[in-house]
Amino acid sequence: MKECLRFLIPTYKPGGLNAKIFPHWKDAPIFTEVCFNENGIREFDTFELKSDTLIIEIVKKRKVKGAIALSLSIRAIELLNKKGVTVFTGKVKTVQDAVQKYLRKELYIVKLVKISQVEAE
Repeated sequence: MKECLRFLIPTYKPGGLNAKIFPHWKDAPIFTEVCFNENGIREFDTFELKSDTLIIEIVKKRKVKGAIALSLSIRAIELLNKKGVTVFTGKVKTVQDAVQKYLRKELYIVKLVKISQVEAE
């Protein structure tokens, strides 16, 4: 059996597979962690988080490899990328919907590109 991918998704309470995705990472009341492979979801858990630092600690401790969000700050993207987490976005409504769209390759990877003003001219 293939190892599962662990993703963290900001959601409305109570969290879980049918939870609606919260519009912004920073203010999410709860996060749903989902572990899945190409055969579907194997397990999920929920976490109430209070700060970016705690989010990063959960990411490291739980070996999260991906995050799906509707909106993230530049700082959040940088912190997640630094820990090896790929950030995805797209038109998704629930955790289940997000996982299905990831498996069908219908999401977008969020990448930051920093270039100097001189290079941009």
